[in-house]
Amino acid sequence: MAQNLAVGASKGTNPHVLYVELGGTGYFYTVNYERLLFSRKKVALFARAGIEYIPFGRANTLLHFPVGANVTFGEKKHRAEVGLAALFRMDFSPGVGFGEGFYLTNPPTRIFLAPSVGWRFHAKPNEYGESFFLRVTFTPIIGLDVFDDKPYFLPHAGVSIGRTWSNQNRTGKK
Repeated sequence: MAQNLAVGASKGTNPHVLYVELGGTGYFYTVNYERLLFSRKKVALFARAGIEYIPFGRANTLLHFPVGANVTFGEKKHRAEVGLAALFRMDFSPGVGFGEGFYLTNPPTRIFLAPSVGWRFHAKPNEYGESFFLRVTFTPIIGLDVFDDKPYFLPHAGVSIGRTWSNQNRTGKK
């Protein structure tokens, strides 16, 4: 019975995904939650939100919030993925207004976009429909110099490790 309930998990379409991404959309790492919005046969659409806190150097009062969407293609454990995210920044430095101050790039940028292309893997689900999640992406960070209108491009990649689950799959016995 648990195998029948875990069909979505085996196809990589569990509605909940929680993972840590090293590199990728954030500058160093992010903790992310994804929610399945749409799934049809070989295509699934996920919305994501995350947070990054950099606790060292001049960035110790800086938070990043990546928000975006990913589309996956495939039916099995291995899936191709494309996505787009925006990276929002909040700086809590003394004497700095909202959205001002510390910049990750030189020249300074305020608007970051992070398109991505990559691969996802979902391990065989357990009796609760939960599965191990692994993701590798190429995620360049693109910005715009707000003073000179010059584009900024940082080649970046990410590795994500986490867990997928579905509340409806929680029928196994402990």
